[in-house]
Amino acid sequence: MIPRRLLPYLALFLALLGLYYGLTWRQTRQEAQKTEAKKIFPVKEEEINALVLKRGKEEVRLAKEDGEWFLTKPLKMRADKATVDSILSTLAHVQKERDLGSSEDLKPYGLDKPALEVEFTAKDQSRRLAIGNATPGQMGYYAFQDQAPRHLLVIGPGQKESLDRPEKDLRDKTLFAYSLDKVKSLHLKTRSAGDVQLDKLGPNSWRWVGREKFPVRGDRVEELVRVLHLSRVKDFVADAPKDLKSYGLAPPRGEVAVVQDKEPERLLLGEKAKEGGYARKASGGPVVVTDKDLLALVTRTLNALEDRRLWRGQAAAVQKMVWGPPDKTWVGVKEKDFWKITGPEKQEVKEPAVRMEVGLWKLQALEFVRPASPKASPAKPLYLLELDDGAGKPLFRLEELGREKNQEVLVQVKVGDKKETGLVPSKSYLEWQKEMTRLASPPQGPAPGPKSKKD
Repeated sequence: MIPRRLLPYLALFLALLGLYYGLTWRQTRQEAQKTEAKKIFPVKEEEINALVLKRGKEEVRLAKEDGEWFLTKPLKMRADKATVDSILSTLAHVQKERDLGSSEDLKPYGLDKPALEVEFTAKDQSRRLAIGNATPGQMGYYAFQDQAPRHLLVIGPGQKESLDRPEKDLRDKTLFAYSLDKVKSLHLKTRSAGDVQLDKLGPNSWRWVGREKFPVRGDRVEELVRVLHLSRVKDFVADAPKDLKSYGLAPPRGEVAVVQDKEPERLLLGEKAKEGGYARKASGGPVVVTDKDLLALVTRTLNALEDRRLWRGQAAAVQKMVWGPPDKTWVGVKEKDFWKITGPEKQEVKEPAVRMEVGLWKLQALEFVRPASPKASPAKPLYLLELDDGAGKPLFRLEELGREKNQEVLVQVKVGDKKETGLVPSKSYLEWQKEMTRLASPPQGPAPGPKSKKD
């Protein structure tokens, strides 16, 4: 309960608070009214459904169809959404920085022959903005609008730049429009690999049609699908190409087709150009330069398509690990969010689960260079690793059998009843071993400071 002597102060505080909010609301409203009064066109972005940009004899036309913008002149194609949205936003908010009044002579301002004219249609009404020379000091541009063609205005330089877009900037730069989660199949073609069809079976799981026993690196196929989806046009080279051979597109050096429920999206790949390569949609259209060398990317993916990993399991399934030389093994058991590790001399270490997973991730990165036979293998392995699940079921076993002179390590792995023997690169193998050794080392504390004189 508030003491009676404080009630007058409370009333004064509430009155001042109300006055403050009232003044703030009024000031905000006045500023909004001033901003609205400065607007040249009382339109909203979503109301505009047609655009025309004119620079002398050059004319670019765009139209909105079923919610999407398309170029209709000088060619018919999808428009770049971000660029068109920027133009629409500018038209809906373009303001007069200054009002210079009427002028009978527009020539000194560059408005007798405007450098840029922007026409648009909103609510079945056509509007026009003409932009001329820059003002002294380049602080703005002279302009007028269609309803007052002799009334001089000044607009900001940023507004002019937003409207003054070259025709190529207005073109859609996407090469593929598919949704990542709806891709069902990927058809790849190169001169070296021929035709390859990969069907998606599930997350990171793909099948090579016609070679069903071939182990496919699903993660690499998924990465290719993502990169293709993000690839963009870097430059438009020829709108109506007469000779496709000069671009390596007749016949094409490669081809990519992404299949969803709809018609496949097909892209022909040609010669390398700059940092990217020449390409053209199979349905026709301009020859473009891509921002990445997609042919090289497809070739690399196909060359590395075989799954040669020593272990293809999931880190989350591992609940027990045994590793090290056979006579000095460490044993790790997962307990909630950490691992309890016991050494060969019964010493104990606790490690966060995420740190143990680093060792498993590096194990997943190890790949066979080529198969080999375990000739003259030692009586016992030089190093071993065993992975078990929560029920004690063996998931994976690795045995190091020897080290070759050519910087390769001979290993044998066992998953279920299947054994494989092969060579792995020494560098990546030793990096993984070092990570496993670090897991068995107690965390290092801060270095001790210098001893005092008293000590």
